[in-house]
Amino acid sequence: MNRLVRPLVAGAAAVAVAAAGWLAYDSLRAGETHLVHSSYAFDVKDETKVAGFADYVVVATVDRVVEVQERDGTPFTVFEVTVDKILKGEPVKNLRLVQLGGALGKDTWQVEGEPLLRAGTTYVLAAKTEQGRGTHQLVGGADFPVVDRAAARAGGSGPVAEWQDSVARQRWPEELPMYGG
Repeated sequence: MNRLVRPLVAGAAAVAVAAAGWLAYDSLRAGETHLVHSSYAFDVKDETKVAGFADYVVVATVDRVVEVQERDGTPFTVFEVTVDKILKGEPVKNLRLVQLGGALGKDTWQVEGEPLLRAGTTYVLAAKTEQGRGTHQLVGGADFPVVDRAAARAGGSGPVAEWQDSVARQRWPEELPMYGG
């Protein structure tokens, strides 16, 4: 019986020492910023393609960060936004939008050249519905223009007018297959 117990106790002690060492290291280490390089299946600088691909194009104000979800080891920040104006999509008052990047523990992931949305800021945003999640993935990289909320509501915002034109001229990105095909 002692022959079996001693190796088990020694193994358990080794695991406990290793775990304590890792916890000590992790609590003392500084957080790191990880740059993520994005690539897209189509030219996201072409707003007519972004509008054609998106389920929603809205003028919306970011209310808050709801959560940061880990998907395959990468954080995605979920924002709740209040929709001020719908340029494309079904009528809604609020959306939950997902953006690649965010903080997990002490570490932060940021898509190079694409800052996270900021609470209290109004943007023109394009988003694609994430089936079965109740969220919508942002489409188009960092080109979400910040707009003056009052001017956007009154119809006097240049970026809003540009996106309205892009929605009117929207086209499916030829780089992507059509639905069902």
